[in-house]
Amino acid sequence: MMNDVMIENQLTNIVEDVSKAAGWTVDRKIILAIASTFLASGKTFDPVKYKAVLQEMKKQSSWMSPLRTTVGYSIAANLMEQEDAEKAVKELLTNVSILKEAKFKNGNFSFIGAQFLTENKHEKKAHAQKARALFDAIRKHHPFLTSYEDIPYAVLLSNPSDDVELRADTMNRYYKELRTYNFTVGNDLQWLSQVLTLLSPQYNYQLVANTVAIRDTLKKQHIKVKTMHYPLLGFLAILELNQTQLQDIIDLYHEVKSLKLLKWHREFVLFMAVQIAIYDMANVQKSLSMTIMASIELLIQAQQAAMIAAVSAATIASNSSSS
Repeated sequence: MMNDVMIENQLTNIVEDVSKAAGWTVDRKIILAIASTFLASGKTFDPVKYKAVLQEMKKQSSWMSPLRTTVGYSIAANLMEQEDAEKAVKELLTNVSILKEAKFKNGNFSFIGAQFLTENKHEKKAHAQKARALFDAIRKHHPFLTSYEDIPYAVLLSNPSDDVELRADTMNRYYKELRTYNFTVGNDLQWLSQVLTLLSPQYNYQLVANTVAIRDTLKKQHIKVKTMHYPLLGFLAILELNQTQLQDIIDLYHEVKSLKLLKWHREFVLFMAVQIAIYDMANVQKSLSMTIMASIELLIQAQQAAMIAAVSAATIASNSSSS
């Protein structure tokens, strides 16, 4: 496990690299979100490659495209993995139009969701339609809560052979069950209930018990669990951490919290601690299957994307009120 000095040094360097590559106008939270992903995964941030992806996005999109907004910077970081930037952006835009055909509204969240559409060319349409069916099934249970912010999770949690009614029913059961344990109702609780169906659309009471136990343990050890952290509790519940592993995350949280870089962005500390610990566990114990790791990576991306979109919404709101 990394110690705080290592984390501080590495994070400072990555943040500087990302800032330079993205430009100084990009919201600090976005920079931190991108940097923390590279820090946790131990992958190297390549500024040249990052700029190439941003350039490619500009070339292939209109000036009103979400790719030209805050969300674009986060998506660009995810696309860097792929060899061919031009092809990666083209595929993303194809996915966006397939989601649009499935009646998803175009916008920040459909671009985020487009990253999670299957890579299998022949199944893309079926996957998009299943995602739409899941979205509609979720909306039946929660008509006021369910909106375009749920697109990424609907895409991420559906597959062509899925029983969407069962999954949506299970999500609703988790939602209602968690409410009885003093979880605050709202979008974040809805996302948490969605995350809990990642490994199976069947209801599993143990996951509720795990989620509640994790929240209570964190609170006892002086970690402020805000509603925005709810989906994180879901990841940890799915991973079935033992006491020692959870304690590692708590210790890491307290180390990361002292970093100067995060003084004004405390809400990031828990995300960072969880991310670092999960990648660490994956390296140490190969028992975390590749599918779970891939899913967790996607979940972390979806969660960050949701945060980033919230940041951009707040930025847009403050800009429009001040202009």
